[in-house]
Amino acid sequence: MLSTGGKDNSRKYSASSSFFNEEQVVTCNQCGLQYINPRLKSEVILKGYIDGTDEDYVSQNEGRLLTFERGLDLIEKYAPKKGKILDVGAAAGFFLKVAKENNWETFGVEPNRWMCDYGNKNFDVGIKQGTLKEAAFPDNYFDVITFWDVLEHASDPKSELIEAHRILKHGGLLVVNFPNIGSLLARLFGRRWWFLLSVHLYYFSPETLTKLLTKTGFKPFKNKLHFQKLSLGYLAYRLRPYNPLISNALRFLIDGLCLNKLQVIYYASQLNTLSLKE
Repeated sequence: MLSTGGKDNSRKYSASSSFFNEEQVVTCNQCGLQYINPRLKSEVILKGYIDGTDEDYVSQNEGRLLTFERGLDLIEKYAPKKGKILDVGAAAGFFLKVAKENNWETFGVEPNRWMCDYGNKNFDVGIKQGTLKEAAFPDNYFDVITFWDVLEHASDPKSELIEAHRILKHGGLLVVNFPNIGSLLARLFGRRWWFLLSVHLYYFSPETLTKLLTKTGFKPFKNKLHFQKLSLGYLAYRLRPYNPLISNALRFLIDGLCLNKLQVIYYASQLNTLSLKE
């Protein structure tokens, strides 16, 4: 798995710039994994993440904090104990803020400089700028490691999980959140599925992720649907690339009713997979 660089694949979706994914999505005929083809070089991908800002992301801090409170509740239900927790691809540090407030010792890695600075300045949660391997954490160091919406962005997910396995304590908990291409919504929307983005290099299903986790030394034991909270106005805004007419109409109605900041819970076809280090 993840050595699929040859021609042993079949096309799932053709290239389309209308819905962000400008490359084609193919399926590996050996393991069933779906991925972008052709793939950019890892150094090109990483360079794209290092610079830039994302004011839209941090503008939704209330909803993201509420979402991560639910995520931490799930972790604390299955984690062996409270201790050191690492968030890989920590973004602006919202999850780590929630964890710190609940007496976890927090660590994060994030390639984007602006996000790192934001999280450390506002929340003081210990985010290192760079990649997981560059952080060079000690062996068997963490009680919990999380990948929230990250693994599908990685140029080599297998290497990321191997490194996570090295630094996670024996019996430690790994949480991987990902867009489930095997979900009913993904199958219904097909190439119009909103997670078909050029920045998503791999598309996992529970089956293909389980294979990868098992190969890298983890024992998956639980899949849970992932529900998020964001403001109603922001969700209407995010609808714009798919249907500008409906998006504008909804935004006009929401503004008129003063519901722009109303936090709503929704399911977008994401899944949380929990695993233990064997």
